[in-house]
Amino acid sequence: MINEDEIRQFLSGLDQETPAIKKVQFPEFKETAGLDIRISLNYLEDVRVEVTAELGEVEMTIGDLLKLKEGSIIKLNRAAGEIIDLMINGVKFCRGEVLVINDLFALRVHFISPPQVFNREGNRE
Repeated sequence: MINEDEIRQFLSGLDQETPAIKKVQFPEFKETAGLDIRISLNYLEDVRVEVTAELGEVEMTIGDLLKLKEGSIIKLNRAAGEIIDLMINGVKFCRGEVLVINDLFALRVHFISPPQVFNREGNRE
């Protein structure tokens, strides 16, 4: 932070025909352990995320994939009525059961995963 004298010195230099050039000196950055930055969730309300309901998975060979045609059935590793995962941007967010409401699929949430903690490199701890 600059003080009042530095501001006056800067402003007085504006009157000169040739500008005074000085090297900028920034204060030393000190890393603070456990820095806790909080922002209002209102700032994030319009952020779009990809939400995926993971109904199940299966491993297939390329040969089996090439044999698929319209009407083919792929058996998944989960039974009907089992609890499924809901992913947000590829990270598990919650678990719930699949419902059918007026011919549309829905998810009844049973469990919300605790928030993930990331280190400075962006890896989960």
